[in-house]
Amino acid sequence: MQYKHEFHLEKESGNNALSYKKRKEILKKNPSLTIPKIINGTLEDVQYGEHIVFEEVDENGNLQSCKGLKNFVRLDISSLPPIIVFDNHNHALYFWYEALHLGHLQSPFELIHMDEHSDLWENKNPLDHEKAMKNLKYAWEFTNYQCNVGNYIEPLLKNNTIKTMIRLENEFEIEKYKNYIPPKKSVFNLDIDIFAPEMDFIPERKKIDCIKNILPNVSLVTIAMSPYFISPGLALRKLHRIFTNFDLQVPRNR
Repeated sequence: MQYKHEFHLEKESGNNALSYKKRKEILKKNPSLTIPKIINGTLEDVQYGEHIVFEEVDENGNLQSCKGLKNFVRLDISSLPPIIVFDNHNHALYFWYEALHLGHLQSPFELIHMDEHSDLWENKNPLDHEKAMKNLKYAWEFTNYQCNVGNYIEPLLKNNTIKTMIRLENEFEIEKYKNYIPPKKSVFNLDIDIFAPEMDFIPERKKIDCIKNILPNVSLVTIAMSPYFISPGLALRKLHRIFTNFDLQVPRNR
């Protein structure tokens, strides 16, 4: 398994390639980002740390440096499928391949994507499905060096790892799929930025009800906290709100 140790992304690749030259100019040094390690834990272990995990130059030319999670967290919640919480959304790709590698998921699978964004930017880097299935180090390297937060899904559509993709990015689609029962071998890929203030035109109750219906019925849940797109405090409140609605016991760390 990967993500055993904290890692610093210093190359001009992955998320660190975004506005790299502008950031270098502002920082007066080579930009770098931190990738946290993963732990087994509870909702209480989903906490923000002090390291910069995402950085971008906004439309006004200002550097936006975003602190991410202290650790990625595998949640073990009774009666729910495996849930993994991380900061930047491209990390989902690795955890999908980890589940495939362990036999917890089968390819091709259905992806249910609930997010403020499509995350379907073009990615010209080819992903070797068989190699990623067998070699998780390769899957980790592809995730962190060849993908960013906006283009990690397309490689799996190209190599047919994802059979179908349901996009829940607006009120119409959320309403349409609020009672949808997904096939068991599917993945729910949730971005907490669906609760960002600019998405308040979609009633929160509709979002929660849709999540509550889909989440228990899939094989794997990947949740991105997306610090550039939603403030840490709000993201944590919405994460807890989601699971409060399940009225389930969250076991303590073993």
